[in-house]
Amino acid sequence: MNQNDLRVIKTRKNIETSFIFLLSQKDFYKITVQDILDTALINRSTFYKHYADKYQLAKTLCNEVFDLLKIGVKDRFCCTTAEDTLTVIKPLYQILSIKRERILVLFKINTDTIHLYDDMSDFLKRSFYEQHGIQNRQSHDVLDYLSVLYASLVMTAIKWCLQNNGYKQLVNHPQLFLKLAEVFEYPCP
Repeated sequence: MNQNDLRVIKTRKNIETSFIFLLSQKDFYKITVQDILDTALINRSTFYKHYADKYQLAKTLCNEVFDLLKIGVKDRFCCTTAEDTLTVIKPLYQILSIKRERILVLFKINTDTIHLYDDMSDFLKRSFYEQHGIQNRQSHDVLDYLSVLYASLVMTAIKWCLQNNGYKQLVNHPQLFLKLAEVFEYPCP
């Protein structure tokens, strides 16, 4: 199957959109492949050409969001000021806000292998810990504590922005963000 074929792209988009719609209506565990087929108006063989099951579909969508976070955070820890940090992460919040409905329903999936919110939080914690572990000579307990606080703050901000269309708030009131960013610019010794 040619992944660049317009029909393939449209079919995948249709399946994904149908799945996201269903997630907004009911719990992941209650969604069946038949529900997806009925909503997308496709047959079973078409679905299985693209995805092995609803779990693979969910993982694919979660991985796309997680990759956005990784790209958006990549340069975050190279910033030396809160203003630089805001400049770096504003595009991430903008991209996330465009996909807000999709991300919010994907946050609700929590299985043994699919847990986007927790994966994002763990990634932020590890990234903070690794970056500040190199720069500072703090105890591992303090650094772990700061890493958990950082990840919690960022994920709470992301979720609030998504739930409240808060990207505009971030852009219109950067001084609030700058104050919060200062907390994590120079961790205490």
